[in-house]
Amino acid sequence: IGYSTNYQKTLNLQQSGCFHNGIIQHELTHVLGFFHEQSRPDRDSFITVNHANISPGQIHNFEKHAWGVDVEYQDTSYDYGSLMHYDRNSFSINGKPTITPIQNNVVIGQREKLSSTDILEIRRYYGC
Repeated sequence: IGYSTNYQKTLNLQQSGCFHNGIIQHELTHVLGFFHEQSRPDRDSFITVNHANISPGQIHNFEKHAWGVDVEYQDTSYDYGSLMHYDRNSFSINGKPTITPIQNNVVIGQREKLSSTDILEIRRYYGC
């Protein structure tokens, strides 16, 4: 789990494209304290981050976090279907993939709803 609970959080949604249910859920999940799925410490077993294709001002969105320091994932496996996962071309500078899944034929970057693993992580973290 991510962001500090020691300060007030503000959620700012811009009108251009941000009023989609999945985007709102994604941003609210950040407010609950969760990082992006592709930032998990174990991500290299599941995806390849193609740094050369990432827009320079967006590299922070692909930083890998450390277990027990920045983040904890409530004893769950990597979730390609997480609402918190970016899609293959997020923040691409050249139209080429910034994230390549190691497993074939998986969809990443869905913005429809929380995955079952997302829900499990929230429930475990908040004890409900």
